[in-house]
Amino acid sequence: MKNLKGKSLLLNYFKPSIYLESYKKINLSSLKNSGIKLVLCDMDNTLIGWNQRVPSNDVLNFIKNVNYHNMEFVLFSNNIRSRVENFAKKAGVENYFWDCKKPLLGKMKLIKKLFDYKEEEMILIGDQLVTDILVSNRAHIKSILISPISRDVKSNKFVHYIEDKLFKKLAQKNILHEGFYDEGDIGGNYEIL
Repeated sequence: MKNLKGKSLLLNYFKPSIYLESYKKINLSSLKNSGIKLVLCDMDNTLIGWNQRVPSNDVLNFIKNVNYHNMEFVLFSNNIRSRVENFAKKAGVENYFWDCKKPLLGKMKLIKKLFDYKEEEMILIGDQLVTDILVSNRAHIKSILISPISRDVKSNKFVHYIEDKLFKKLAQKNILHEGFYDEGDIGGNYEIL
């Protein structure tokens, strides 16, 4: 019995604070009102497809809106420096981190040292349970899981396999159901858990 309980608790490491269809559905006013001051954001399949290089107008507007709400925007990607740096420059993003090795905590610890915010004032937006949500929960910060922009055959099949297994386990425990977003009947006025 103890072992089953432990597995259930382990699944909580993959539970996002909020689950939305897209970054476009994020209620920035709600985040601001909840005390968020630093928005960390994954890049690939969160803001742009893995094969895209240029931020869309929607992405540019989202970043501007984060800043408009007096929150800092930081790119937090596992991708290589040249790709992240190129995107950041085109998007006008001053603070960006590459090769973050999520879900490891090394770069997250660096973020906490460089930015003078409490854990409850930070949130990470990403498309993967095994990287973005896991590192957020390990770092004791809030998270927003969004559906990936694309799941191309060329991207990591192993990660997709693990993600699928996790979603099934989370659904069995009634923790998270893939495709059932938090905005639902409450019209985007969600609460941060």
